[in-house]
Amino acid sequence: MKEHRKDIVTCPKCKFTFSKTYSRVVSCRGCPQSITHCAFIKCPKCGHEFHE
Repeated sequence: MKEHRKDIVTCPKCKFTFSKTYSRVVSCRGCPQSITHCAFIKCPKCGHEFHE
């Protein structure tokens, strides 16, 4: 259960709460840095990129 909580983040811009895993699958598809452990998280709702 703790692993699941670590995966949940909230976008600082639009306040949408989502899973980092979901974001990487949906929002980062096609980005070459998505396979190299990028430090950014991209909100699947508004597209804002931020550091955790």
